[in-house]
Amino acid sequence: MPTYSYIAQDPEKGCSSCRRGFDLRRPMDRAPLEVCPLCKKPVKKLIAGFSTPKYTKPLSVSDAKAAGFTILEKRCDGSYEKL
Repeated sequence: MPTYSYIAQDPEKGCSSCRRGFDLRRPMDRAPLEVCPLCKKPVKKLIAGFSTPKYTKPLSVSDAKAAGFTILEKRCDGSYEKL
């Protein structure tokens, strides 16, 4: 389940939780919150950054082996040979 961040639309009127902002885990198919669960004042969903892996694949065969992967190479006859 993803985590969404919310903050009060008008920080002066919200409770201490929504004034600072809060995170909430919710299923993706649910609509975003419109009011704070504690004080029932209007809130808005924040756009948050996300992280991606630095490398999406091993840089070399030796790096892949060091990471615990099995390396296979396809031969002419359609079979695979373990390196």
